[in-house]
Amino acid sequence: MESKKLLWKDILYDILFLLKLKIIYLFYTNGIVIFKNSNLYTRKEGQIMTENFEELFNQSLNNKRYDKTVTGTVIQISRKGEIFVDFKYNVDGIIPKKEYSDDENANPENEFKPGDTITADVLKWNDGTGNVLLSYKSYQKRNIAKKEQEEKIRQAEAIKKEKQERAKTIAEFWDKLEEGKTFTGTITKIADYGVFVDLGVTNGLAHKSELVWDKAEKLEDKFKVNDVIEVKVKSFDRAERKIALEYPGKGENPWFALASKYKVSDVVTCEVVKFAAFGAFVEIEKGLEGLVHNSEITTLKRVVKPEDELKIGQKVNAKIINIDTEKMKIGLSIKDLEGTSAEYGYEEYIAKN
Repeated sequence: MESKKLLWKDILYDILFLLKLKIIYLFYTNGIVIFKNSNLYTRKEGQIMTENFEELFNQSLNNKRYDKTVTGTVIQISRKGEIFVDFKYNVDGIIPKKEYSDDENANPENEFKPGDTITADVLKWNDGTGNVLLSYKSYQKRNIAKKEQEEKIRQAEAIKKEKQERAKTIAEFWDKLEEGKTFTGTITKIADYGVFVDLGVTNGLAHKSELVWDKAEKLEDKFKVNDVIEVKVKSFDRAERKIALEYPGKGENPWFALASKYKVSDVVTCEVVKFAAFGAFVEIEKGLEGLVHNSEITTLKRVVKPEDELKIGQKVNAKIINIDTEKMKIGLSIKDLEGTSAEYGYEEYIAKN
C-alpha cells in the first residue's frame, strides 16, 4: 500500500514540474506563443526563437530517471555508515549501510572518503524521504558476475583457439613426417616391450629390440621416465597415427666384436643356457651365444630332446663349426669332441655297453 502511495507521488511530481515548465515558456518575456508541428515559436522585438518542445519534455523528465546504474561523487559518510552521493540529479543518492556490503562489519570509510567516485545500482528513485535509494553491493555483485562471465568466455575462446592451433600443428607434423627424421624427445613410459617417447606433438614407440642388444637386459636399468633421448623415425602409419622409432644410442652390435675373437675349429668351454626342440643354446661368453643342434650333441644315439642329454647350467666343451656373420649365428658341435672329456659320459656309456 505504501509503495502505491510513493508511485502516485512520483507521478504527481512529474506532472506538476511539466506544467510549471509549460507555463513559463508560454509567457516567456510576454512574447506571443504559437504552437505548430510540436514546435514552440516565441516572438519578441521582431526576433523569432524556436525550441523543440519534445527536447524540453525530455529535459523535464531528466534522462537519469531511466538509468539502472549511476556514478557520482561521495558527499558524506554518516555515523550509521550511510553514503550520500551526488550524481548530478535533482536530489542526492543514499547508500544505506545494509546496501554497502553483506558483511555487517564492513566499514565504508575504509574504502571511500568524500570526493571519491562511486558507482551503484538504483533501487528506488524516491526512497520516501526525497533521496534516491542506491545499492553498492548490488552493483559489486553484478559487476563481479559480469567479470566472471567475461573471464569464462575469454577462457573458452582461449581453449578453442588453442585446440585449433594444436590441430593445425598436428596436421603439419604428420604432413612433414618422413622415415629417418631425427627427434629429441622425452621418455613418458617404460614397458617390457619398449619405451614411449614424446615427440612434442605425439608419442612414438621404440621397441626393446631397437634399444638394447641383450634381450635379457631390463629397460628400467638403462632408461628412466623423463630421460631425454635422441630417436629416429624407423616407420610410421599416418592413418593409424603410429610411429616406430630407432635409438641411435644403441650403438654397434657387440656380437661382431665378440664373434671376431673366435674362428671355426676353435674349442671353447661354454654353459648350457636354454633348450629348443631342435637343440641346446650355449653361452660362449657374456653376450655371445651359439647353438648345438640335436645332431651335434652325440654320435652314440639319436637325440630327440636335448634336455635328456644336457642340463641347464652344465659346462661343456664344444667345437665351433660355423660362424654366420650375416645372420649373427654360431654353430657348435659337442660330438666332435666325444671321447676327449669324461664330462659327456662317454666313458661311462662305453663301460655299460
